[in-house]
Amino acid sequence: MSFDRFIGIDWSGARGPRLRGIQVALCEPGRAAPRLVTNWGGPWRRSDLADWLARECESGAPLIGFDFSFTFPYCDRGAYFPEAESPPDAAGLWALIDEACRGEPEYYGGPFREAAPWRDYFLSSGRRGARYQTRHKQTELACLAQGLGRPESVFKLIGPSQVGMGSLAGIRLLAALKRAVPRVSIWPFDKREASGPVIAETFPRAFLAHAVQERRKVRDHAPLAAALKVFGCAPYRGDLPSDDAADAIVLSAGLRARHGEKNLWKPKAMTEEIRRTEGWIFGVA
Repeated sequence: MSFDRFIGIDWSGARGPRLRGIQVALCEPGRAAPRLVTNWGGPWRRSDLADWLARECESGAPLIGFDFSFTFPYCDRGAYFPEAESPPDAAGLWALIDEACRGEPEYYGGPFREAAPWRDYFLSSGRRGARYQTRHKQTELACLAQGLGRPESVFKLIGPSQVGMGSLAGIRLLAALKRAVPRVSIWPFDKREASGPVIAETFPRAFLAHAVQERRKVRDHAPLAAALKVFGCAPYRGDLPSDDAADAIVLSAGLRARHGEKNLWKPKAMTEEIRRTEGWIFGVA
């Protein structure tokens, strides 16, 4: 499949209009270093990013990597929410979350976390849901087994490495992008066209581990240059405002370097049930 640009996005589930945690990097085919893409007027709003991505998808064929979980665990218990009215697939889950958060600005996902019966499945600040378990998707277990990092459970909503709130907000944005640009393919749930925009779930630690066996956050140019070199990429010489920006840069370069690896698009462990309900992390074989 031919892509004309590669976009890595370090995401945030925080509440607020402008979020410094959202960082966006883009690179085009070739060897040039990725560049950071900034929002007008300050840090990114999620709504501004959604509009920008829609324009990118309408005008070309980008491969876009987000670092949040596109779904919840399903295959371990045969349901996203055992003992509750649980959707049968990813599309149903996305619709459920988006409907529960209707009216909440900037794609914030907090209302779903607070709504019954779903709140019973989460570990939140000051509250442990009666049905909370530290569950993982099959691709997350594969990531751990391959030494590519330890993804957090999406049901855990506390701690610096939690991904649950970002996933709730991100799922709402995915739903909005599909409405705005129907030609967008969300991998691996949608059929990939011969040419067109594709959005994939990614895990920056997995790309760093593949490149330089790096487990810590990248906060300066030296380890970033080492990772980019493995990906056949020129050194990044611009300002590096945060480790979030470094993650976005690595994602963008990693997507460009590895998008041609067929085993990443069709991992042997991804059964039809996994594809339909949980999806997969691009970069995990």
